Amino acid sequence: MTDWQDALFTPRRVAVVGASASQGKAGALFLRNLTAVEAGFAGEVVAIHPSASEILGCPAYPSLGAVPEPVDLAIVITPPTAVPDVIADCGAAGVPVVIVISGGFAETGPRGVELQRKVASIAAAHGVRILGPNCFGVINTASGLNGSLSIGLPGRGGISLLTQSGAYGMAAYSRSVDDGIGFAKIAALGNKIDLNEVELLEFMGRDPETKVVAMLLESISDGRRLFEAAAAVVMRKPVVVLKTGCHPDAQRAAASHTAALSGDEAIIFAALRQAGVHLVEDGLALLDVAASLDRQPPLRGRNIGIVTNSGGAGVELTDLLESKGLAVPALSPGLQATIASQLPPQGSAVNPIDVTTDWQRFAAMYEFTVEALMTSSEVDAVVPILLQRSALMPEVCDAVIAASERARQRGSIKPIHVCWVAQRSADANRNKLQAAGVPCHAWPGATAAALAATVSRPIRPLARLSAGEPIPQPAAVDDAGWLNSAAALSLLQQAGFPVARWIVVTDPAAAAAAAAKLQFPVVLKAERPKLTHKSDAGAVRLGLTDGAAVAEAFEDFSRRLGAGPALLQRQAGPGAELILGARRDPLFGPIVMAGLGGVWTEILDDVALRLAPIEAEEARTMLDELKGRKLFAGYRGRPPIDLFRFSRLIADLSQWFCAATWLGELDLNPIIADSDEFTIVDVRMRVADSVALA
Repeated sequence: MTDWQDALFTPRRVAVVGASASQGKAGALFLRNLTAVEAGFAGEVVAIHPSASEILGCPAYPSLGAVPEPVDLAIVITPPTAVPDVIADCGAAGVPVVIVISGGFAETGPRGVELQRKVASIAAAHGVRILGPNCFGVINTASGLNGSLSIGLPGRGGISLLTQSGAYGMAAYSRSVDDGIGFAKIAALGNKIDLNEVELLEFMGRDPETKVVAMLLESISDGRRLFEAAAAVVMRKPVVVLKTGCHPDAQRAAASHTAALSGDEAIIFAALRQAGVHLVEDGLALLDVAASLDRQPPLRGRNIGIVTNSGGAGVELTDLLESKGLAVPALSPGLQATIASQLPPQGSAVNPIDVTTDWQRFAAMYEFTVEALMTSSEVDAVVPILLQRSALMPEVCDAVIAASERARQRGSIKPIHVCWVAQRSADANRNKLQAAGVPCHAWPGATAAALAATVSRPIRPLARLSAGEPIPQPAAVDDAGWLNSAAALSLLQQAGFPVARWIVVTDPAAAAAAAAKLQFPVVLKAERPKLTHKSDAGAVRLGLTDGAAVAEAFEDFSRRLGAGPALLQRQAGPGAELILGARRDPLFGPIVMAGLGGVWTEILDDVALRLAPIEAEEARTMLDELKGRKLFAGYRGRPPIDLFRFSRLIADLSQWFCAATWLGELDLNPIIADSDEFTIVDVRMRVADSVALA
């Protein structure tokens, strides 16, 4: 067996290196977990110990080379300084994959970093794949493999968990016991010395036992590859991600708006959303949403139907769902009449549907209403609220299960989630619902959050990069890597982007003469090395209406900023101010940004991000994310903006930026938008090498 995936998850023979018979030692825990009768692992387990011949019923050998049959998986629990020799022993014995549980590596400081590098080098030289170090281990419920620190094997199900936190490997077992959540596989990444989240995600995407992939990531090894892998996997099964440790890089020295507004956290979340994954904010939600998607289809629309025996709870859930971007629409008169026929006179069939306190008829009313909603085209999901008395009645839970199963038999693919509000004495009913594949969420807040997190998103892969001539890097670059405005505008103009008319002037008289040719009013902008924010330095003069004013402005720049040229532009007419930008992220590669421009860029921080290049269709979805999107519809007598043309401009810019491989940062701010016309007024470009060195 040489395939690391098979060796890791379905090994025929597992060796525990650092095995022990002493109670409380990790070496003993792993032997007990691997040989537990209730787990049912059919493979052989051997112990590696310098002197013992048998430990806890397992044959023991002094080295991996001494084991008479091939070892598929070695689990290492030795002191960290012994790990390099153990890995060399694994290589000599032909062990294809090793889990290093031991800590004491890069997480401990410089010496640990060096030790980790040594282990990685030895493993690579021998062709040994490593999971870890400093990790929780691996579980495969299908084969009964518990090669982990877990105190037991979780129940079998469709969730596979990839985690950098061992605590969540433990949590998987407790959630399985308490909430009936079923797992297929669990793998803890640890320090990711070798095997990383991308390789494990790709494997779980192919794994037939995995129905949902849940990932807890503290760090990302290769953002672009993660995006590509996730986008491929979500075509077949849901992927739920919790990303922790998201802090913008305060050391970034880039001065462009794009760099300032596309911090680490923003890019990570934008990329994962673009890949179609389900994002969550905490570990509890990670497993709740994964379990929901394992039990029910994803939510493919926004409209939710609610059935409740408490009007107040129905109103609360409605508010919470709408705050998450979902809707609780009034039902059509026909559907209302059908449902009302089964309700008491004081009931409501509008939505939320209130069956009131007629508890003797709860089972019949819930069953009829749930099935009516599940088979109606007016809602995309159904949420019965089971509160106190309705939750305590087993016949009500049976009715909900029966109605949902009949709807499935009739072809319904919409999800059903229960909002559960009851005491612990009703847990048997809750367990029955969950065993039947109906997720139950405690109280309206958790229900709304879980349902919103299961919304599916259309998958739009990255666009193909258009073939064309390479875009050469201009020579007009200052010490900080910035192109001067004339060079930047020329590049855009040559590429066919809508740049405002402009000319470089070098003295007051030339400026005044050129302004007359451009037609007034005009704008004058000082051009000086390292002058990154012209407005802040008083280096921009707007609304100049004659030659004298232009000459005076040029002279003022010279007095205050020193001698140098200026850029003269015809002033754009009134319109909405927009911003487009792009930059190369070290993890995710080229990204593109769009939002409200001018002074609003920094005040509102209202931008949308995508990995580039993208098509116009994906660019259009960016605009829908902006808080200020209502401005696009026109305001104060201004015509609406042509969003199709703006989306095309975003997509074209993303293609052009990707092709300009030398370019690190790009700002087009502002772009003046007037109906179907877009005029690029100002541009900033910085070469990639300068960004990296800053």
